Amino acid sequence: MSDEQVPSVEEIKERLKVEIPVEEESVKADTTRRDFTGELKDLGRQFADTVQSAWNSEERVRVENEVRDGVKSFVNEVDKALREAKESQAAAKVKEEAAGIKTKLETGQMGRKTREGLVQGLQWLSEELGKLAEQFAPPEKSPPDAAPGEESE
Repeated sequence: MSDEQVPSVEEIKERLKVEIPVEEESVKADTTRRDFTGELKDLGRQFADTVQSAWNSEERVRVENEVRDGVKSFVNEVDKALREAKESQAAAKVKEEAAGIKTKLETGQMGRKTREGLVQGLQWLSEELGKLAEQFAPPEKSPPDAAPGEESE
């Protein structure tokens, strides 16, 4: 062998015409699995970096400040409108009329009639609810020792 050159694997294959199995598929599967896991890890890292960058961005801070200012302005305008409505002549008139009606209800015949009407209405409603409940209640079964068609006493 000293004078001869060492043949390559390809030459040996060619001479023998025999296929030498190589476990390329399992190596590829392991590589693919590692590549997939690595890519998911990289994607997660990139997503986290993107979210953090967006949160720390000047644009987000500017939008947040605009929203805060807008909400404050809204609250101030609503508060102003409520104060003005509360202090208006129309509000004072409504308040005065409501107080007058309250007094009439508490002292006069109108209050007594109203209470009587409410009591009657509540009694009627109670009776109607009782009837409705009876419709949903299961029918009573006759005692087991009674023959069919006979009524128990």
